[in-house]
Amino acid sequence: MNKFTKLFFKFFLSSMFVLISNSSYARDIAKIKDGVLISNGNNMTLYTFDKDIEGSGKSECNDQCAKNFPPFTATEKEKSHGHGKFKTITRSDGTLQWTTKSGKPLYFYAKDTKPGDRLGDNMNNVWKVVK
Repeated sequence: MNKFTKLFFKFFLSSMFVLISNSSYARDIAKIKDGVLISNGNNMTLYTFDKDIEGSGKSECNDQCAKNFPPFTATEKEKSHGHGKFKTITRSDGTLQWTTKSGKPLYFYAKDTKPGDRLGDNMNNVWKVVK
């Protein structure tokens, strides 16, 4: 191995170590800007439900309600990477659902079909865009 090749590998390996050890390199599960989920490729508006009690650990939106306002679900693997920005609850069907840091469950609206739609905002005076 010549001197240039050794130097290149040394630089490459040290650069990779910095990237891997940098906590900002870790994937965030989501970022919300003006109520819109912007970092998981979805770019859809998130909502909260006034009938959910913050911090109760459960969702009051099930069955038909959950068809209209699908929960923002999580996997067990994603749960461990919430970075303190989000928490999870276990829904009555056993799936995990993301909540705000204070424990308010998060949902999408089924009739929002494109990024930025907010058709569910203030629906029945109980659905609100996440602030």
